[in-house]
Amino acid sequence: MTLWEGAGPDLHARYDAVDWAASPLGPPESWSGTLRGALRTIVNSRFPAVLLWGEEFVLLYNEAYVELIADKHPAALGRTAQETFPEAWDEIGPLMQGVLDGGGSFRVDRTLMPLHRRGFLEDCWFTYSYSPVQGTGGRIEGVLDIAVEITSMVLAQRRAITLTGLADVLASATSPQDLRSRSLALLRGITDEFAAIDLRLPGEPVDAAYGAGTGLPAEPSAALVPTAAYVEEVPAGRVVWLQLGRPAPGEEAPVLVARQSDRLPFDYHYRHFLRGVANALTQALTRIELLASERRQAEAERNVSVALQRALLTPPPVHERLAVAVRYVPAAHVAQIGGDWYDAFLQHDGSLVLAIGDVAGHDLAAAGTMAQARNLTRGIAVATVDGPAKVLEGLDRALELLDVRTIATAIVARVEPLEQLEQLDPDAQRDRWRFVWSRAGHPPAVLLRPDGTTEVLDAGGETILGVDPGTVRTDLAVDLPVGSTVVLYTDGLIERRGIPLDVSIKELCTALAAGVHLDPEALSDHLLSTLVVPSEEEDDVALVVLRVVS
Repeated sequence: MTLWEGAGPDLHARYDAVDWAASPLGPPESWSGTLRGALRTIVNSRFPAVLLWGEEFVLLYNEAYVELIADKHPAALGRTAQETFPEAWDEIGPLMQGVLDGGGSFRVDRTLMPLHRRGFLEDCWFTYSYSPVQGTGGRIEGVLDIAVEITSMVLAQRRAITLTGLADVLASATSPQDLRSRSLALLRGITDEFAAIDLRLPGEPVDAAYGAGTGLPAEPSAALVPTAAYVEEVPAGRVVWLQLGRPAPGEEAPVLVARQSDRLPFDYHYRHFLRGVANALTQALTRIELLASERRQAEAERNVSVALQRALLTPPPVHERLAVAVRYVPAAHVAQIGGDWYDAFLQHDGSLVLAIGDVAGHDLAAAGTMAQARNLTRGIAVATVDGPAKVLEGLDRALELLDVRTIATAIVARVEPLEQLEQLDPDAQRDRWRFVWSRAGHPPAVLLRPDGTTEVLDAGGETILGVDPGTVRTDLAVDLPVGSTVVLYTDGLIERRGIPLDVSIKELCTALAAGVHLDPEALSDHLLSTLVVPSEEEDDVALVVLRVVS
């Protein structure tokens, strides 16, 4: 049995391949009992751990530590800490020496420690501790380092704060030029995310002086496509272009161009953050365009309002096993835009997030608040791995922090495969999904089973948003076999003057059962045609229909 028995096959082979006799530690048979015991302990641990042994601080580590140091493995095994971490040595070297000299254990929380581990110097954050490893007679032979990387958490929190702050500064912008000035004042100050960033408005001259000093090109090297990022390499680094919105034929769209910090990976999380920035700008530009249109053409207010509402409510994502249909129907007798909204988007783990809500009021202020509530909900959900209840709790706190004086109802839901079934049958998770939801005073979702039976998901239903930001909310869940359908809606679909709400919900269930054979798009149209009378409708209707298709 070797000293590193318990390490995975690859790491075990790496230990075997090291010429230990040529290392400062010498051949394994010469190692002290203290080193042998400490090594056996860490290789059998599933927590990132490394021994920094002797006066040279030679590295011996376990499987979990390999992921933490990435490309530094396997060269780091058996090498000194100074050789392995030259970029961090000035910081960690004295700390290790202090422990070796008898200074005792210590812990460092949430510290920035840039590492050159994936081909570039990357900003990384860690919580770690150094502890002495004592041998015979109490002599300290080495240092034990237990480390946890928290980079993803730090970046997620930082980006959520940025998106919230951006929504705040954009809320009072009065023109595209004002929006550009306000947004760039914020975004150009975030040098940890952007090496350079600019917002190009149609008809406005490019700031050549800024571009020349930051490496941003005057224009992209290829035509941009709506909703798709275009990435190109320029002498200064990687540049990302994003078209904001869909312009009318013959017109140009605003463009966001950014060069990311060279100390960050261009990964899924960064792309979604940049898309969140672009979406916030797009929504704000759309709002400003509406205000201008209302001033020019008051007589066309209703048509403009409806167009804006639909522009704010983006199409659902495409998923091979989950089909989503969405609808928005404006009120028949209200000239102003309403506060109903929906959203559907994918998270990095493949789960689907659905949201629907209703902000009090039927005017332009309600539209602005709706846009803020929707954007905040999306930003919070994208930036966290928490469930729907935590998303709603975060939204409640954000509404108070940003002084958004409104009340609103909402449902946030997460549709995820049942991972635990993988252990029993690798194909089982394709057949069953879980619908996890939290409800803030909103009308309950309805489940339509494949056999045509229905269930009103009326559990939960805590306090509406905007009343008590300290409200603790609850996650609830139901399994979704293939063929299951869940319907989320705003109260305009079911509320009728003089008809009790429970009766209206029963009518909805009856309509659902009658349409069990329809696909989500056809079922959405069936519900609207069955339950909504356009000439009598007094409230907006937002509708989301989810079907597990395979």
